Amino acid sequence: MDRTIIEEWIKADKPFVVFREPGERCVKAISANSLQALADISELKGHAGYVFAPFRPSDEFPIWLLPEEEVVTFTLGEEYDDVPEAPAPVPFCGGWFDYPSASYCRTFQTFKAALSGGDFEKLVLSRKVIIPLPTGFSWLNAFGVACKRYVHSYVSLFYAPQTGFWLGATPEILLSGQEGRFQTVALAGTQVLTDECKMPQWSEKNKNEQCLVTDFIADILHASGTSPEIKGPITVTAGSLAHLKTEFNFVLQDETCLLSLLQALHPTPAVCGVEKSKAYDFIASQEGYDRSYYSGFLGQYNPCGKTRLYVNLRCMNGDMSDHLCLYAGGGLLPTSVLEE
Repeated sequence: MDRTIIEEWIKADKPFVVFREPGERCVKAISANSLQALADISELKGHAGYVFAPFRPSDEFPIWLLPEEEVVTFTLGEEYDDVPEAPAPVPFCGGWFDYPSASYCRTFQTFKAALSGGDFEKLVLSRKVIIPLPTGFSWLNAFGVACKRYVHSYVSLFYAPQTGFWLGATPEILLSGQEGRFQTVALAGTQVLTDECKMPQWSEKNKNEQCLVTDFIADILHASGTSPEIKGPITVTAGSLAHLKTEFNFVLQDETCLLSLLQALHPTPAVCGVEKSKAYDFIASQEGYDRSYYSGFLGQYNPCGKTRLYVNLRCMNGDMSDHLCLYAGGGLLPTSVLEE
């Protein structure tokens, strides 16, 4: 990958994104002189560009729209097979592996009580960890390594002076399609893959969690007047993890339908909970921090062309300072066990 132009964008402090679609070797990079801040998904109407949206839009964390003023493409070559891990390993600084931490235990019990009391069927509890910036760390090197490690995920590096750097490798499509034909997925249930377990056996908890997300999306699609073709669930991999995935394929008539569906889907129960609006408010008041752009969505939006939007999972952010923030979350049901 020719990094020169991206390094020039970084030096010039220009907003940009560089990304690679799942399973592809083509890398696309977009830059512009400025971003447009939007307060709500509905404000995307009539626009096109790269969207970087938070979990919960606010004055501090608006939806950003990056116009495609300057676009370059690269092809990842075979030399990426030999890219050293950057960093490798991530330095396990104090507090990093002392989980479950006291604060996480307390918050887990708050979430579990709400689930056990019947207030919710599912809640997603997330957390962030701040670690020192590894010596010699490079955002572009890390992007290249992520492309190698997460072949079947959407890998992206977004930067703006207002947001800092956000690097992620997400396996979850939020909404994707063109010419009226679209797709979304229900992605829930998670297991770690090991040499001994290449094809996991799914527990009832994971199956139930997947059913909740699948039913939510099916209800949203039927309510919007579409008749989706549903495939799955199947087991898919993302790095060292396995998930259950169900695909929905359907037709949308126009941009109004597209934005209405996007508003209804985000955030999905895969990152929020059931019932959605109550879970959304509960997380904001009880989780203990603002997720910012973690578990938001990102990707290309073009109602007259190709739209490919992904949930912002498996991500970290930082700026030019001396630390990185890493984010993780887990779906909780009334039967969830803290250590799992």
